[in-house]
Amino acid sequence: MEITRLVRKTLYVWVCVFGAVLLGEKVEAADHPAFQPVKELFAAMSKHDGKAMQDTATEDFQLLEHGEDWTMQKLVDAVQPKGKPYVRKNFFKQIRARQKGDMAWVSYWNKAEIHRDGGMRTVVWLESAVMVREHDQWKVQLLHSTRLEPDKVPRDIEWVEFETTPK
Repeated sequence: MEITRLVRKTLYVWVCVFGAVLLGEKVEAADHPAFQPVKELFAAMSKHDGKAMQDTATEDFQLLEHGEDWTMQKLVDAVQPKGKPYVRKNFFKQIRARQKGDMAWVSYWNKAEIHRDGGMRTVVWLESAVMVREHDQWKVQLLHSTRLEPDKVPRDIEWVEFETTPK
């Protein structure tokens, strides 16, 4: 029963996404306000702020992370420093945005520079996100993330750093 509900819900989200693609208005990705909660989610991740992360998303948030199905709580737990703290810088390059009413989706490149113990590790993902407008505010409902091997990252991406302001 629970699996059937999950399958229906996932199918509904994808039907809405494809409907938005076919019927939605084209808006330049860099200008679309629905991308803001995505940037805020990653800024909150950089601050290790679970509450702020949850505030960017719907209650039924789902992350498809490199072949795994994650909840918001699993994401919050994953970004908490284990042992020594780390600093994360976020960079994005938006690809496309579409909107249909109170639903929008964006696709983008995401890069994180993770600084720990005097070293830096860079991770790049190709991602898409589905946003819904709740009470006149965009929220992330679904995030799909595919981590790229370093040799698969396109060399022509013009990264834009999203500054995180300390609290």
